[in-house]
Amino acid sequence: MDKRIYFIEPILEERIWGGQRLKEKYRIQTDLKNIAEIYTVIAIPGHLDCDVRGTGRKLSEFYHLHPELFGSETPDMPVRMIVGNSADRLSIQLHPDDEYGLLHSGMRGKPEGCVFFEGEGEGSMVFGHYARTKEEFIHLSRTGQWDKLLKYVPIRKDSFVHIPYGTLHAFGAGGLCAAFSTNGDVTYRLYDYDRVDQATGKPRQLHVQEVYDNITVPDADREAVRVEPFQKDGCEICLYHDEPGCYTGGRLIVRGQGTYRQDEFLFMTCINGRGTIDGVPVGELDTVFLPQDYGAIGIQGDLDLVFVSYRNKSSRR
Repeated sequence: MDKRIYFIEPILEERIWGGQRLKEKYRIQTDLKNIAEIYTVIAIPGHLDCDVRGTGRKLSEFYHLHPELFGSETPDMPVRMIVGNSADRLSIQLHPDDEYGLLHSGMRGKPEGCVFFEGEGEGSMVFGHYARTKEEFIHLSRTGQWDKLLKYVPIRKDSFVHIPYGTLHAFGAGGLCAAFSTNGDVTYRLYDYDRVDQATGKPRQLHVQEVYDNITVPDADREAVRVEPFQKDGCEICLYHDEPGCYTGGRLIVRGQGTYRQDEFLFMTCINGRGTIDGVPVGELDTVFLPQDYGAIGIQGDLDLVFVSYRNKSSRR
């Protein structure tokens, strides 16, 4: 059993809709104009691939070199996690399933979940649509009848949404969030408010046909939810989504001292506070990896952690 704790180096990404709050909150020094997304866990070679500190390896390489640390049935790293902030609306978009994403874009799609962990007031996001048929969806989108097509749901602090493949969505401007997903990065845009890419001076690329190919019609009736935490061994735990073959995403808060344990591997990112994990100092925005079957994890200090993991489809937990 490997009892070593590994640190994962984040990747910062600028976007047209990104803001300054992540820079300010985490006192990040960067030449980027904004920070929209901090990829704390991602392993896509040639695209976005975190470094595993002290190993000289990218996370994708580390996964292939040390399968015994993960115990996953997947040929490649199965999950990813980000911390994000939007100062403007995101495009109206969806993510395809893996088969379509690999065939048409050379990369897996992603179901994802998102929890809004910091922000004031109440906002909203696009989460689904009202079209009853594919023909109606195409007609309403082509004629720009967004008020008839798009479904908006309210978002508050601590709201969580799980977004399956093929689900139309768009986060609004607002607070900070953490997102968990499978390890893909394909997004197809239906509409982007006619915004112009500053680098090219042209409207941002849309993927209208790809959206039509993947949209779920009719749509399910989905809402944002607030997941109630539970207490165990000194930890306050929110388990947002736990689906074998997909992702396990959650949040763990310790005020003083606690113990946490699970059989699967675990990536944890500190979003607030500082303390120690099995005696190893951890501060804001640090991400640690603990191998499968690590055993009981001793946590001390004032730590607010989001975590992502993966359970094999054959798991019976």
